[in-house]
Amino acid sequence: MSTPMQDKPLFPFGPILFFGDSVTAELVAETPSLFSGPQTVARGIAGQSTRDMGRRLRSDIALYGARGLHLIGGRDDILSGKAAPSLDSIVADFTAMLQDARDLYVRTWVGSIPPVDPAAPAAAGLPIPLIGQVNAWLRDHAQAYGAQFIDYDAVLATGTGALRPAFSDDGGRLNAAGYAALRDAMMAALTAPGVEQIWAPPESEDAARRRKFLHHFGYLDSNTRYPSPFIQFAGKPGATHYGVPFDADGFLNAVPIGARKPEGETRILVVGDSTTIDGGDIANTLPGRIERILRAGGLDSAKVYNFGVMSSCLTQMTHLIWSRLITYSPDAILVLSGSTDLFQPWTYDPRPGHPYNAFITQRLYDHFFDTHDPRAREDGLSYEALITLIYEELKRLRAEVGWQSPGWEDAIVHHYELAAHRLTKLSHDHGVPIISVLQPTILRKRHLTEVERGVASGAFLAYLDRQYAKLEAFTAQLAARRPYRRTFTALDLSGIFRDREEGTFYDIVHYDDPAREIAATRLAAEIRGALDRARARMPLARAKRLFRGPRR
Repeated sequence: MSTPMQDKPLFPFGPILFFGDSVTAELVAETPSLFSGPQTVARGIAGQSTRDMGRRLRSDIALYGARGLHLIGGRDDILSGKAAPSLDSIVADFTAMLQDARDLYVRTWVGSIPPVDPAAPAAAGLPIPLIGQVNAWLRDHAQAYGAQFIDYDAVLATGTGALRPAFSDDGGRLNAAGYAALRDAMMAALTAPGVEQIWAPPESEDAARRRKFLHHFGYLDSNTRYPSPFIQFAGKPGATHYGVPFDADGFLNAVPIGARKPEGETRILVVGDSTTIDGGDIANTLPGRIERILRAGGLDSAKVYNFGVMSSCLTQMTHLIWSRLITYSPDAILVLSGSTDLFQPWTYDPRPGHPYNAFITQRLYDHFFDTHDPRAREDGLSYEALITLIYEELKRLRAEVGWQSPGWEDAIVHHYELAAHRLTKLSHDHGVPIISVLQPTILRKRHLTEVERGVASGAFLAYLDRQYAKLEAFTAQLAARRPYRRTFTALDLSGIFRDREEGTFYDIVHYDDPAREIAATRLAAEIRGALDRARARMPLARAKRLFRGPRR
């Protein structure tokens, strides 16, 4: 039976996003009941750097409709020992996150990184002083971004700044008592008298659209979409995706693929979008899992290379295969596509079949290098003016192509079909088995969790549903016709999670590790089948040519 005190909301408004790295993840694990109500959303992910956090903050705020944000980050950058973090890089990430929260009118509290005992064995060889430097910057600058700084050192640290022995069992990580002290200080700040929600001012329809576009500006990140010849973009060599560096070619492989295939290697190339490179480390990505499954199934020679490119459409994937990958003597190529072709034109470049950022590249190049227009040398373009320049070009193109009209929707599907037909021809002309897969989507999942039901707006989901139905019909037609059947396979996996009751998707197309294993198992079986068909028919094809004799 509830009491009046229990019925009273815990916070003055919500939902509040509890966002961060292992500190937040462990805080939630210590007090799960605090984060189970409708006013709270727990989004701490152990092992994440501030760069990783910055990449997902805007989407998390939008996904959960957050009106408040409690942020702690930087601990895993400094204490993981995986890289050499710098104050400048961590500060830059915090600056971006605080700006994002301010721009989205989200009430923000940013907490200090919990202290560490520098004499503890767990701290040996780690840049512990960086914790104090980051905290000092947050203390001095958080208010400039409309955020409140919570100094957890006041309750967790000794007079010398080390972690109090009572709050840790190893001098590095907080124990239950440490998290209880942190939680009490946090709750005092979040429930203090006078804390209110921040309300966005009234705005015009165009201003609202501009703000929405600005919300998506972070997805233009050059670390994951670096200009690359013939394919528009790939990963930036040496930059990281969830802590895993891109290789010298901009792909998520431990080492770049060699031009000459080693003797005895069964070379499999996986081409796709961000769903292909997600997973946290190489072994957990779809290609990494496929390689493990193939080898466990007896194909010891299998070597699977990851050529996923975040935000790429099928036309880009086809150009990647034609311009680069076909020269690597692949034994099979797996292509996963569909969603990017549909949802990128809704938000970014509206021209069907274009890379999502092509309009930005063209507009900026024209602005700075038009020798007939001297304004670029005179205007001293600011970041705000840059956004305006890009947004105005977006509006112009939307009007030009009839954005969101029935004809525009049909043209998007048509360009996808053209790219798929090019794939069939590539597979035939080069004699390489290509498996073209319509990727899984939340649109076809029957049992949605509360989080899954809130991944996008109704109008956007209705658009995607219409368009996906067209891609499903096209894929079914392609599978039935079976063009170049010796080398090409069309496969619809849009509904592979149709009857799965567990939470699976965290947006339209990205899914969790258990679901990734399910998809990898099915894809490995398809690859094995394609390899078997190709090998079985090679002697038969040679025999038929001999019996037919020379063509006239």
